[in-house]
Amino acid sequence: MAFKLWALDEETIYEHVFERYMQLEAQSGKLPQDLGIQDRSRGVLEVAIEPFGLESSRRKKRVRRRNKAGAVEEVRNIALDSYHVSVEQSISSLHSSRDNGNSTTGYVVWSTTPFFISWLLYSASATPFRLGTQVEVVHGSSCEQHMLELPKLINLTGTDFSKRGILELGAGISGILPVILGNFVDVYVSTDQRGILTKLKHNIIENLSQLTRKQCVSRTLRLELPTLEPADDATTTITESLSKATLKLEVADLDWEKMNLQDEKTHSLHPELSLIGETCTSVYVVAMDVIYNEYLIDPFLKTLVQLKHWFQGIYKLEFYVLVGIHLRSQEVTTLFLERAIIEYNLTVYDIIDQTLQESRFNFYLIT
Repeated sequence: MAFKLWALDEETIYEHVFERYMQLEAQSGKLPQDLGIQDRSRGVLEVAIEPFGLESSRRKKRVRRRNKAGAVEEVRNIALDSYHVSVEQSISSLHSSRDNGNSTTGYVVWSTTPFFISWLLYSASATPFRLGTQVEVVHGSSCEQHMLELPKLINLTGTDFSKRGILELGAGISGILPVILGNFVDVYVSTDQRGILTKLKHNIIENLSQLTRKQCVSRTLRLELPTLEPADDATTTITESLSKATLKLEVADLDWEKMNLQDEKTHSLHPELSLIGETCTSVYVVAMDVIYNEYLIDPFLKTLVQLKHWFQGIYKLEFYVLVGIHLRSQEVTTLFLERAIIEYNLTVYDIIDQTLQESRFNFYLIT
């Protein structure tokens, strides 16, 4: 069964947070009680993203449906490819006042990201993000219901000609999301603070082999399409690469506190954002585990408001935000929702799904 959405308002924020943390307390004996670092003992992590309970990455699960003409067509419901990435992280930089003067947590891999990828690709309940369908919405305290049409976040079939983009905020050093989800979109822009970008670029380049469905081009990573030379022994490999669809993958510095997209003069400073606007018909902003203290809330929400104006107002794109939160401080979670809904007037939906309710994570859809 697909997930449902609960449209939160200033009355139901507190009910939602109370219920969610009560669920956590009830499962305290089953869930990890750490802060969420994937592995703090190693400098190089091997992270596997694999289908639930399946050993073979070659098996494909399909569902059948009828199109308007009555003909039966097959659509892939769940991505069953497996992914294995090697990530260099720096525990020492995380705790270093020299390397980490602004206390960013991006130097290590946090467990929210692998969990999100597995849920998005393999969970039956995440189907709306893979197929683009209507989702049932329960509205606030009134419990009135309606349907919300969601565009695809990722395109599994490759038969849809709409162009999709993902803008990742607070990417950290891992590079896991772009090399996996990049298989299913047309433009992927991964952003963080300037001090994070060197290691982020390194990890992306080291794991480009995971982009099995796309040929990657990038200005910031200096990647170009291969040229076909008749005398080259690698002609067959190059021909196969050129037959794949192209992913435009960029890495960019995006400082939430300094960004000012309202000023037309600054547009030229963000060519990666313009790339999404000029190429795509829809964009999802993805932010995993970026809200972990109260000081980040306002800069993050101000950034979302600016991005919404940029993509929705200027480029007329469908605009959605997915925020993943590792549920640590109940106070921080409550404050984030209060500011987003009451002060910034954003529409925030809690994604209701049993898999999420049995975890330490919560995902919010913002429009």
